[in-house]
Amino acid sequence: MSTTFSPKFKVITNKADEREKKWWIDGNYKIIDKDRLPLILIEGVSYEEFEKKCEITNASKYWEFRDGIVVIFELPNRDHEYAHSAFSRQFEHQDPQSTVDSCRSATCHATPGRITRGSSKQPDDSFMPTLLPRPARNPCDLQGNPWPTIIAEEEIKTELLCAVSHAINSVVQQAYKLQNVHGNYQPVQIIEFGTIDRNNQPYNGCTAAGMCIMNIFPGCIFRGYPQVPPYPINNVVIDFFPIQQAIFRAM
Repeated sequence: MSTTFSPKFKVITNKADEREKKWWIDGNYKIIDKDRLPLILIEGVSYEEFEKKCEITNASKYWEFRDGIVVIFELPNRDHEYAHSAFSRQFEHQDPQSTVDSCRSATCHATPGRITRGSSKQPDDSFMPTLLPRPARNPCDLQGNPWPTIIAEEEIKTELLCAVSHAINSVVQQAYKLQNVHGNYQPVQIIEFGTIDRNNQPYNGCTAAGMCIMNIFPGCIFRGYPQVPPYPINNVVIDFFPIQQAIFRAM
């Protein structure tokens, strides 16, 4: 059994056997082999069932709901949690006036008025300018909140690039579907804890020699924000060294 969620990435998923379905049944995910991911956990469920199970198992960041199918794209691990926490702390530290809210892993819906037929994906973290109009013209939830402008997905170690690409597409395509905009969205830049930049040249602009930084332009952060530019904050600079050290501490 296979299914395809993205016309470009063609993510083929395995179907969970009875032992692997224990994550859905009683919250036990330790039997699942990461090499089996992505994996169809269950089929033929309503969104209400999915949401209730997510609350019980605390698995909403690892599962995706799409048209009655629940898919596992990653498994819980400490180093992943430490990585995205370190990213979020740096982002928030560079916004002393609190002009951007962290939505954490809030669920976004492509069809908030009829969520039983739509899709749902939680990012590792997401950020939304505080002064975006509410209720939003095209909201991401039943409370009328606008869509986040920055979506953070951290993938480390053996986690698959196709999984993070799919996770980004899952959230971004839902937002653009409401505006009749379609397409596939890949990461603008894939940055590793290496010693070279995107042009394969040595790079030492981080706090530790050989590490990397990432700049997030305020025009991306404040998209749709009233009365900008000038922007409330400058480029958000993410230093990868403390993120790497946080991962090491978690191992």
